Amino acid sequence: MTEGERSTAGVAERTEGAFDNPEAYIPSDRRRALAAGRELADRVVGAALFADISGFTPLTEALARELGQQRGPEELTVLLNRISHAVIAELDRFGGDVIYFSGDAITCWLDADDGLRATACALEMQRAMREVGTIVTPAGTEIQLSLKIAVAVGHARRFLVGDPDVQLIDVLAGRMIDALAETEQEAATGEVLLHDSALSSLGARVLLAELRVAATGARYGVVDGLEQPVADTPAPLLGEPLPDAVVRPWLLPAVYERLRTGRGELLAELRPAFPVFARFSGIDYDDDPDAIPKLDDFVRQAQRILTSYGGNLLQLTLGDKGAYLYAIFGSPLAHEDDAARAAAAALELRELEGLTAATGVQIGIANGRLRSGTYGHDRRRTFVCLGDAANLAARLMSRASPGETWVTDDVRAATGWRTSTSFAGRCYEFRLGLVDGSERTARFRFR
Repeated sequence: MTEGERSTAGVAERTEGAFDNPEAYIPSDRRRALAAGRELADRVVGAALFADISGFTPLTEALARELGQQRGPEELTVLLNRISHAVIAELDRFGGDVIYFSGDAITCWLDADDGLRATACALEMQRAMREVGTIVTPAGTEIQLSLKIAVAVGHARRFLVGDPDVQLIDVLAGRMIDALAETEQEAATGEVLLHDSALSSLGARVLLAELRVAATGARYGVVDGLEQPVADTPAPLLGEPLPDAVVRPWLLPAVYERLRTGRGELLAELRPAFPVFARFSGIDYDDDPDAIPKLDDFVRQAQRILTSYGGNLLQLTLGDKGAYLYAIFGSPLAHEDDAARAAAAALELRELEGLTAATGVQIGIANGRLRSGTYGHDRRRTFVCLGDAANLAARLMSRASPGETWVTDDVRAATGWRTSTSFAGRCYEFRLGLVDGSERTARFRFR
């Protein structure tokens, strides 16, 4: 029996360090800066690493089917934490930091690195995944989790956005992060793929299994190994705990309250929810001196809209072809009319194109059971909702044209096509993509 099989036979035991510390919702380098009373530079040089784990959706379905709607999410939470802990632990070894999560993916920063530490870290992450990624469920179903990793090198922007009364968000942006996203799109599972910037920086120090040239002329290299071992370079210890007043702005209020009172385990559940994805562009993070206040203004207004309807902004991801927000209705708190709330919020988000620097707003909304809860390493965690419905909402966002909102047919039906006074009697018209097998669009007025 492999290590992965032993770790998941029966109900998995909790991982060491599973206590959900609210400070772990802040990137480690930001925590050290806060403790020292200093600001992080907003223009940085180093290596960025994107690691995306796949396979959790079939695992979620298998555990829910075998163990039920309560025990299934509990088991999944333990496994999700174990896998992500193994991956992020390798990042710690090489002095890197998880800046933000995107679903079950992480975007990481290794400051002042020319790509060597990032590539060594990526190879160790893949090794760790091979050791723990084979999952055998209580009923004997074998599910293989896998990992793909992209690495880019260069200059980036690093700053904060968001309303501290809702949630602060750490941002890593710029052309280098766009290149990282492009590289991730070219990577296959099991690979460490280097962007041209990393290839040029590493030169003969990296061994390649394959060199790829995209239609655009961009070069990518599949890593086979490094010419020499790279020593561990862990970051300094985090030191004394931060004051509650410093930590609280980094978590959604409902999540912070549950963690503070020791009820964080209540966050892990499989529940129906409405994921909302909104893509936008229009901000030049490298050359516009006003990029930071422009993004901050957009995010704050989006947070205001979402919270006013009872939703939550979970994540902000930047990359090629713009950036996107991931919001949720139905978790951690649910309402009977979450479908209508999500649709109404989407309409107001679309209107931000004329009120902020954001352009080309595209939105997708879906509905389904999502694993709602926290996960990560005991030193770096997030709250998120994962599952097929979230993936579908992201695909709908990509299909929508700028100015459009696409929803699944069950979301349209769940709004009830009824007049509602809960949204001030406003009358809306927006374009829906109804996913009913034939894919079509329709217009309706939402009140």
